[in-house]
Amino acid sequence: MKHIKSFVRYALSLSLTALFLYWAFEGVDLDSLRSAAAGASPFWIVVLILTTLVTLALRAWRWVVLLRPFAPTVTIWDASIALAICYTGNAVIPRSGEALRAFSLKWKRDASVSSVMATVVVERIIDLIWLVFLVGASILLLRTRIQDVYPWMGGALVLALGFCAALVVSLVLVSVFRQRALELVGAVIGHVSQRLADTVVGLLEKFIGGLAALRSPSAYAEILISSIILNIGYVTLMYQAFLAFGFDESHDLGAGAALVVMAISSLGFVAPTPAGTGSYHFLFAGSLELLFGVERGAALACATVVHLVANLSYIVIGAPALLLQRLRRKRQISSHQTPSPTGTQ
Repeated sequence: MKHIKSFVRYALSLSLTALFLYWAFEGVDLDSLRSAAAGASPFWIVVLILTTLVTLALRAWRWVVLLRPFAPTVTIWDASIALAICYTGNAVIPRSGEALRAFSLKWKRDASVSSVMATVVVERIIDLIWLVFLVGASILLLRTRIQDVYPWMGGALVLALGFCAALVVSLVLVSVFRQRALELVGAVIGHVSQRLADTVVGLLEKFIGGLAALRSPSAYAEILISSIILNIGYVTLMYQAFLAFGFDESHDLGAGAALVVMAISSLGFVAPTPAGTGSYHFLFAGSLELLFGVERGAALACATVVHLVANLSYIVIGAPALLLQRLRRKRQISSHQTPSPTGTQ
């Protein structure tokens, strides 16, 4: 039964990917797309790769802050490799990377998998709050144009802001009252479904565990500073992509446009598609074309190159690292199970 559910989820993910790719590339002249991609500046592509690796290290820094109470020996290098493994896994099977990065730190630093997953929950909540904030900033920058092109976005943002506010308040209450809050949540949701109640309570317990790093003002400061620099890095990546394709000159696209396209295209990663494939292209190219007048083929070429550069950068690091860590782990297990010359273990 479990295998059937996994197969169905993966089939739905691939179907959704195919649908978004169809929407993104429908009616596009492939020759113009290839021509635009071939015309990208090699220099800025190299800079794009380097900046991608810098953002990986910045995200690793923030994650290490959350990991300190559970795994103080984990370094930024360890976390960077684990994140590269995570993104490699997500490029194949959506959401599979979260477990892989937890196992990476288990194999490398003997970190508790459940504790690492607790920090992943906290990190995802932080990402969600930042995404809502950045989309809101984008709407303020191009309010009229965005409302014309994406009329649903304003209402969705209000709902998202309300959800985030309620989420933050709820999580603060849960973190303060802990066991009493968990019992109350379990009892309330249990009237609807005990299975759902167990799932929600389990997630909340992980969140509480992940908050262990945030008991000092310095940890809050590090997470805030690293998050700000990380998101500046993502905007910089987008602006570098504009420079690579000459959009800064042909369409006068600057940092404001980079922020808008980055925020809107990031919504594509919410969809359960492998590494945001399809959904990312659809939103990235759509925002460039509809908001800034970039020709569809060039917009899709830019989206494809940015997506490809990021994922190849992660895979080149993550795939060999996962293989090496897995082989090293197997050797360790094998050596522990091999009897000694005296017949004892």
